[in-house]
Amino acid sequence: MAKNRQAAAATTISDATIKAKTGRDWAGWFAALDKAGAAKLDHAAIAKLAAGKLGAGDWYGQMVAVSYERAKGIRALNQKCDGEFSVSVSKVVLVPLAKLFKAATTGADGWFPKGAFAETSRTADKYWRGKWKGGQISFYFYAKGPGKAQITVDSGKLSGPDTVEKERAAWKKALAKLETML
Repeated sequence: MAKNRQAAAATTISDATIKAKTGRDWAGWFAALDKAGAAKLDHAAIAKLAAGKLGAGDWYGQMVAVSYERAKGIRALNQKCDGEFSVSVSKVVLVPLAKLFKAATTGADGWFPKGAFAETSRTADKYWRGKWKGGQISFYFYAKGPGKAQITVDSGKLSGPDTVEKERAAWKKALAKLETML
């Protein structure tokens, strides 16, 4: 039973959905990957195996590989294949894209969590990147229709799961503050 709970926690979509999209449920995928020796492979090789030889296709091959790695304890939730952790937080606000980008990038002192941010690059209305707390951070901006836009924060090079949750909470709070400023 514990093994089934671990496998279920490792997946991001339901058995029915993965079966409809790939022809196998999670138990089928994990058994096929085990039989093919995937537990001894790196992420790229597992994804290639799932996508090609086992027929998941490129997009689902990546999803199957990550879920398999999580179920086998090779990778934790929010952990990338290089071993580092990252977290993403997003918010849709009722303002035009250009207004959101300008408010976010020129008024950071008013809404950012505590910490030193050092900009490394930006492209208007698309992204804003920099160094943050010894790691890296990227902000992505998307139009979501007339008078509506989304900001997504990707905070990377985090030390582990505890740091992920602290960053997630801090950025959710910060994005809510940014929204009130708009």
